[in-house]
Amino acid sequence: MRRFGVLLLGLLAGCATNGPYPVNVAGNYYMAGGPECVSYRPHNTEKRILCHDAKGRPTFQQRALTAQEMQIYQQAQAAANSAYVYQPQPMPVMNYPVMQTPQVMPITPPGGNQVRCISTGFYTNCRD
Repeated sequence: MRRFGVLLLGLLAGCATNGPYPVNVAGNYYMAGGPECVSYRPHNTEKRILCHDAKGRPTFQQRALTAQEMQIYQQAQAAANSAYVYQPQPMPVMNYPVMQTPQVMPITPPGGNQVRCISTGFYTNCRD
């Protein structure tokens, strides 16, 4: 049973690899790390690094991150590391048009056959 626990712990530790993270090489940031970029070598002339896997085989070339990509990465890391706190946004001020008071006709005494309607924009209210 103890062997099984040690084996399980070893498997879980092997699966818990860190993903890519930015590294500074000669003043530029590159995404390195993870199983596909265990080690890297800078390119001689271009702003690129050549990534190698755990066995030392070249896997891919990675270009330098732009300032915007680095900012997005930092914001994503800050959001992942902090607890989400709801911060309500203020409601926008709605500027509704000012409507005029509707003109109302006097109601006639009972027995008249007149229908009176009040219109305010799209709405109409009628009574007899």
